[in-house]
Amino acid sequence: MKKFIFSMCSLVLLTFSSSLRADSVLTTINVGNSEGTGIAANPVTNKIYLAIDNPGQVVVIDGKTQQVTKTIPIRPFAIAIAVNPLTNRVYASGCQSGTCDIFVIDGKTDSVIATIPVASGSFIGIQGLAVNPVTNTIYASDADNEQYIVIDGKTNTIVTQVSIFIQPSGIAVNPKTNRIYIGNGGFPGLMLVYDGATNAQIARISVSSSVEGVATNFRLDRAYGAVVGSNTLAVVNGSTNQEITETPTGPFPLGVDVNLTNNKIYVTNGNGPSVTIIDGNTNQVLQTLPVPAVRPESVAVNLATGLTYVSDFSSNNVVVLQPN
Repeated sequence: MKKFIFSMCSLVLLTFSSSLRADSVLTTINVGNSEGTGIAANPVTNKIYLAIDNPGQVVVIDGKTQQVTKTIPIRPFAIAIAVNPLTNRVYASGCQSGTCDIFVIDGKTDSVIATIPVASGSFIGIQGLAVNPVTNTIYASDADNEQYIVIDGKTNTIVTQVSIFIQPSGIAVNPKTNRIYIGNGGFPGLMLVYDGATNAQIARISVSSSVEGVATNFRLDRAYGAVVGSNTLAVVNGSTNQEITETPTGPFPLGVDVNLTNNKIYVTNGNGPSVTIIDGNTNQVLQTLPVPAVRPESVAVNLATGLTYVSDFSSNNVVVLQPN
């Protein structure tokens, strides 16, 4: 399975040039509602999935036509979303009336096939979702109960709930090292590292302020955290569990994702409105790109096309970026 995963990733990486070309806005997609939050791409099916906070939906976008193909009702307070490209499953959180659920969506039919109730309140709710396709394991950061939740993707059941004693925000997995990275949405500024095999804590990494979005790059063995209070991107070395640097972003960085074809990092600036694009090889800013959005929220790179999708919490649009 591991050989298959990384062979597939290698094939994807060969699809595009590794040159770091500047990005520009390709188009905007009207998704029908504002309050777009989490966004994720499936490069195998060339579909993009967007969570809509209120009324609680998952919007499906065709990556070929840049058109909405379906809107799937879930629960309100839909914030987090993640995709397993190998199983073609999509996971989205929704919270209401003091409880939260994780909805499992079949990417073939784009319909809900299972609902996983989680013992979380809806005051803050589920703030992040991540998938390890190698182990078919899903991770959810539960801010109300200061824990992360481990879900078996084969049975759609909760395996364990791990107390971490912070207010977790973004969560990401390095599928090659099986390490889990979790940002602290409160104070002090921290990124926590856990072993995906044992759920034991490996490290507590101090950063300058609270963290929102988290992402990983298994090629470079790096983890990234959007540091809201400092307007920076924290860069963590996965081998040493040390912060390498904090790269300046725009105001109020929220979402982060990585293009594995060229190691470019995309950070949404909620008060920009813009996207900061960083060279993952040098950790230097390549470009600050203004985008036609009111409050850019999350970002997802589609490795099938090289396009990048930015959700906007305060408009009905998703912004699509392209390399020039």
